[in-house]
Amino acid sequence: MAKFVRPDVNTQFHIDYDLWADQGRDPRVLMREQLCPECKDRLGEDADTEDIDWVDPSTGEVTVVDGLRYCLSECCSQREDYITRTTPLTTAIFRVLIANGNTPLSAVEIHERIGRSDPQTLLRILRAHQMRARYGIKPILG
Repeated sequence: MAKFVRPDVNTQFHIDYDLWADQGRDPRVLMREQLCPECKDRLGEDADTEDIDWVDPSTGEVTVVDGLRYCLSECCSQREDYITRTTPLTTAIFRVLIANGNTPLSAVEIHERIGRSDPQTLLRILRAHQMRARYGIKPILG
């Protein structure tokens, strides 16, 4: 019998792109909405088709990466207005995960990045149905 594990503030969450596909949805639509005005102008409607060569600064390894995700993590997320005090918490959480390359983060780590609410409140938001349904965010359970 499977044991139910309830996520806590140290449970890591990520964007599950397979969940989007299972629902017949394209995460790029929501990701494009997160672009800064400069990237929206630069990428235009082709934001979902551009791949770029990225050089890892520590290893020098060249990797082909998605241009949309690259712009979000390397340009948009560096701007002061990417996450503000008025950014809805659900959007802020999604943006933090995108900016972090979708490397899983806990409520504690997300709190450190957005500086709003306490980890317990963020955990309640992360566990909410909306985070899974709209943003494809789900916990990574052992």
